[in-house]
Amino acid sequence: MSRLFALASIAALAALPLQAADWGRYTNPRYGAGVDIPPGYSVEGAADVAGEGKLFRAENGRAHILVWGGPVDGGGFSSEMRARIAMDEADGWAITYRSETPDWAAWGGARGGHIFYAKSIATCDGRQTANVRLTYPALDVPDFDSIANRLGRSLAQDGACY
Repeated sequence: MSRLFALASIAALAALPLQAADWGRYTNPRYGAGVDIPPGYSVEGAADVAGEGKLFRAENGRAHILVWGGPVDGGGFSSEMRARIAMDEADGWAITYRSETPDWAAWGGARGGHIFYAKSIATCDGRQTANVRLTYPALDVPDFDSIANRLGRSLAQDGACY
């Protein structure tokens, strides 16, 4: 019985790299913002946000991920994050999660049956940001907890500073 358990454990551990390999990585060529992209998402177009990036949409069309990099406005990183969160509130999102430091900010909210999770990090000595935003149906929350966690953990500066 212990030999069967050992074999099952080895098989489970061997499958982990395969699952991780299913994820891709997007890096913005100009600003160097990089993040892991889950399987089943494909590029739909450019991100409609300040800076440069990509919009990835799930195969089923129910969720999307925005990834972009950009310069920090004159007020600094913390000021820009407060302004972004205020813009989400002004757009009708009820902010349900918010955590900020001088180097990163993460927040999330709900509106009209949808949830979003956003994270931004200061890069290039605070002159630029790397950003990710995941939006998905509220009914799918259990399916997206691990995706949101991976997106947040993988967000990084992967390229040179502009």
